[in-house]
Amino acid sequence: MPESLQGEINDSVFAYLGELSAHSDVSEALLGAVAPLGDVQVYCPDASRYRYLVAATRGVVFAFAVGMGTIGVRLPPGFKERALASGAESYSEAGRDWAAITVFRADWPAPDLEFWARQAYVYARYGAESGA
Repeated sequence: MPESLQGEINDSVFAYLGELSAHSDVSEALLGAVAPLGDVQVYCPDASRYRYLVAATRGVVFAFAVGMGTIGVRLPPGFKERALASGAESYSEAGRDWAAITVFRADWPAPDLEFWARQAYVYARYGAESGA
């Protein structure tokens, strides 16, 4: 793991991710969602084995891709409530600020991943460390 991502704010996320993997389609969905953002670092511990993928800014992981279709996003309380009301699920396994968005659901409209990635990015840059 890059030294820039080591720290208490990311401990629960990496403890949860452990040995999880991510299908290439969900990883590509995350990469597409964070592409328009500014200062984003992506990290995958082993792309050849399809391990999880994280997106971070300023040393704070704000999104990750796992499984066959899940993107986790770190959101402030108000936006987390909105995400839950619009089909996301709480993702407490990753930490208190996290919501899980299922990207490939036949029974639900496609989520606006760019919107949720942008909200998570802003929170990571300006509020997650302070608990804002």
